[in-house]
Amino acid sequence: MPAHRIEGRTEVFPDWAWQSLVVTGGCSAMLGVVLAVWPDKSVTVAGILFGLVLVASAAMQLVVAFGARIRTALKVLEVASAIIALGLAAWSFSSGESVALLSIWIGMGWTVRGIVLAIVAVWSEQFQGAGRLELVGLATMAAGLVVVVVPFESMTTLSIAVGLLTIALGVSEILLGARLEREAVERV
Repeated sequence: MPAHRIEGRTEVFPDWAWQSLVVTGGCSAMLGVVLAVWPDKSVTVAGILFGLVLVASAAMQLVVAFGARIRTALKVLEVASAIIALGLAAWSFSSGESVALLSIWIGMGWTVRGIVLAIVAVWSEQFQGAGRLELVGLATMAAGLVVVVVPFESMTTLSIAVGLLTIALGVSEILLGARLEREAVERV
């Protein structure tokens, strides 16, 4: 999410937000690495890891909801999206032995996250140059739809696909956090 200072307006994020984004992005990237390099795990272990990915996604959405200076309607949308991600995480934790269900839960979580991210980018007057944020939202939504629609037959294939996509999401969160920190230093 771009966080440039716009003439006559306050910053979009407070100074603490960059640390939260770097931590959640780092956790997401580490989970992605574990998923990608350990593809032959059991479905139960994968369910736990996928649930943790969704929890990290919800944490990022809550940072935006409570840390960004955006309209109340957009904050409510972010909180609702985080609640959906937490519900899907709970289902991932208890999915039993179903590769198809796990792909649906993670795909739905990313689809909702991507849609909300794109909406926040479009409707928030605080974001200058939000085109990049819109593209990240649309790419996240597309990744979620791919995970939902593609019939993953094995846990190995699903783990590698979700792991690589989770790494990409984590890196984007880390880059956003680094950008916010850099802008905070420039203001001082």
